[in-house]
Amino acid sequence: MELRERVFNPALLRLGSLAAIGGVVAALVSTTIDPGMPEGPEEAIRKASESSLLTFSRLLDMVAFLLLLVAVAVVTQTFSREPARGWARAGLALFVVSAGAGAIATMVVGALSDVADAWAEAPTGLKAGYVAAFDALDNASGAVFAVSWAALGLFGLLYAAAILRDGFFPRWLGWVSAASAAAVIAAIVLGVGLQSDVAFVLLLLGLLLSYVVIVTFAVKLWRLTRKDPSSADSPEPASAASGAG
Repeated sequence: MELRERVFNPALLRLGSLAAIGGVVAALVSTTIDPGMPEGPEEAIRKASESSLLTFSRLLDMVAFLLLLVAVAVVTQTFSREPARGWARAGLALFVVSAGAGAIATMVVGALSDVADAWAEAPTGLKAGYVAAFDALDNASGAVFAVSWAALGLFGLLYAAAILRDGFFPRWLGWVSAASAAAVIAAIVLGVGLQSDVAFVLLLLGLLLSYVVIVTFAVKLWRLTRKDPSSADSPEPASAASGAG
């Protein structure tokens, strides 16, 4: 198995670590303050017009996508063994797709507050049109979010393979990443295909497990900045390489 020398930039590692923590915090805060929308479009648009947190929570989502993308890009550079390095790069490409689709869906959801405000000020005869536009945008954002979550699930699988093959990160982290991916993919199948209420629970579980993976990456990156660069750049012992294979 090919092993490339690990060369780390301490400043880049700190950036990746801080971005990982910041991204997870932003995502959790956004989830906490998200007002949530009722299923019926008329009830949903009414709640959106009354809530002042919808736009702010979407802004936090955008910040989270950007920070997490930076963190994953930095982590990808730490893999040195082949084919783990290839798995990690493929995973990064899918995370870019996930973050991009998530950002698009977030911007669509952010526009819902403008539609809701216009609905609240519109005369009674025109309100139905705003409700229809609100419902259409909401459905469109849901479809784009599904693409984002699907890409996130595939990212988790590829990164699990990279972690298990490289031996640089603890092996249990690879299994957590795989479990996160399985939960997210199962949530999409059950939610889109079967319209099951269990899908939301599985999606929440998958996202929480992915945050565990990201936070563990952050801790590892920060610890690397406190090590002697010469020891960090040296190849791993043969025992570690055999254990990773």
